[in-house]
Amino acid sequence: MTYTRKKILVFTDWFLPGFKAGGPIRSLVNLTTTLQHDFYIVTRNTDHDSEEPYAGITPHQWIKHEEHVHVFYLTETSIDAAVIRTLLTESSYDFIYLNSLFSPKFTLLPLRIAARLGMQRRIILAPRGMLKPAALSIKSRKKKIFLFVSRFLGWFSGISWHATNEEEAKEIRAHYGRNAQIRIAPNLATVISEPLQPALKDQGRLVLVSIARISPEKGILEALEFLKQAQLQGSIRCTFFGTQQNPEYLQRCKEVAANIPGADIRFPGEISPENIAEALMDAHFFYLPTRGENFGHAIAEALQYGKPVIISDRTPWRNLTAAGAGWDLPLHAPSFAPVLASCLSMDHATYLRLSASAADFGKKHAQDPATIDLNYGLFEK
Repeated sequence: MTYTRKKILVFTDWFLPGFKAGGPIRSLVNLTTTLQHDFYIVTRNTDHDSEEPYAGITPHQWIKHEEHVHVFYLTETSIDAAVIRTLLTESSYDFIYLNSLFSPKFTLLPLRIAARLGMQRRIILAPRGMLKPAALSIKSRKKKIFLFVSRFLGWFSGISWHATNEEEAKEIRAHYGRNAQIRIAPNLATVISEPLQPALKDQGRLVLVSIARISPEKGILEALEFLKQAQLQGSIRCTFFGTQQNPEYLQRCKEVAANIPGADIRFPGEISPENIAEALMDAHFFYLPTRGENFGHAIAEALQYGKPVIISDRTPWRNLTAAGAGWDLPLHAPSFAPVLASCLSMDHATYLRLSASAADFGKKHAQDPATIDLNYGLFEK
């Protein structure tokens, strides 16, 4: 199918070379590098939870990132209504894409100014999983007030929403009405060229890796509790890579980890995207009993690298057992314990078959032409 090339202005809190915000950055990177539209991205010149400007990047000018992707980096003190209005009006754009729901400076401010300019029908807003129950449970009172006020004042009237699946479309309708204009297009995964060489899988030895923020919604504490309750006997190593912005939660996780007999549990901190392959190299399985994922870019990459996944059933990655790619399980210990025990006792021949199936499954999803077509469809009037 052919599509007319569009010119799209994007507002997002964080973009490359940042990575600490995780999924929303990867989602936008994959969208803008896959689709052959002209993207103009407005963002901060710092990473998430950082005041250090990106090295070698000059703010307040358009910088060519890819052949059809340009980025305008703003310093924190320069993000105001006048600058946003200038960016909205200095050129003619087919669409304005907002890569967040709650961002005051990169969603609400451009939304308000665009609405005053009569541009709201060109706006597409991607909530990026922020309407999921697990996400809304964090700072829940503040978010409930936001949702009520935004509905009451009609902040999002006349815009279109980007839902990545039917579940997210239902979440949007639940908060903003059944008449909300919704366009459904799945997230695009980073395409991995080749799977990793499978790690040697001895019976009685299990190496698990998790890549996610060390935060309640990612189910890190559940991951540890499930390991503890499984009472595994053998050589067990589990490494939890991810930003550590919640010291109290991290301490709780470390306390549980210290009480898992015989297990080597590690929390090395955040990991940049270019180091993910190395982090997964010696792992047998990717492990994440998350409370909810809008997509799960780390899951998509782990599968393509040939790492079967042990995850909850609260992600779009379903029917994994039938595909031989891993397990998507109800979020309680009785579901995870027998799977973890089976993985510990698994031999190398069985593991090789599972690894190959995971890589095939991941590759098929990452390169699905229908998914790319649906994303092109986002930007059709």
